[in-house]
Amino acid sequence: MANNFEFNIRVYIEDTDAGGIVYHANHIRFMERTRTEWLRASGISHYWHQKDYNFVVHKISVKYSRPILMDDLITVTARVVSLKASSFVLQQNIYRGEIMLASGEVELACIGADMRPRRLPDEIRDLIRKELEQD
Repeated sequence: MANNFEFNIRVYIEDTDAGGIVYHANHIRFMERTRTEWLRASGISHYWHQKDYNFVVHKISVKYSRPILMDDLITVTARVVSLKASSFVLQQNIYRGEIMLASGEVELACIGADMRPRRLPDEIRDLIRKELEQD
């Protein structure tokens, strides 16, 4: 898998405000959905959350450039930009065709069952290293 995962999402009325524009918090939901699909496509099933570790958003920033509208078919991307011992950072963008609508960066931290930071599991670290090498 190349280090530029893409996932298409259709925007429904439930995603929008009274004016038919996607509510700002839903951009983050679209990015979250794409990160989950990226992990699935990478061969890491949803069962990772039933193990002794989990991922939490440590930091996120979003820049809203243009409105996303009801019934748009958007493409949300995820690209690994850095890796640390217990966290990694993804750059995520939202497009309608070639037009960038929003961009964001999210740092995901790995925590153990005790809710304390822990090193990334080898399978995740190996996946992220491979992604970074493809840049």
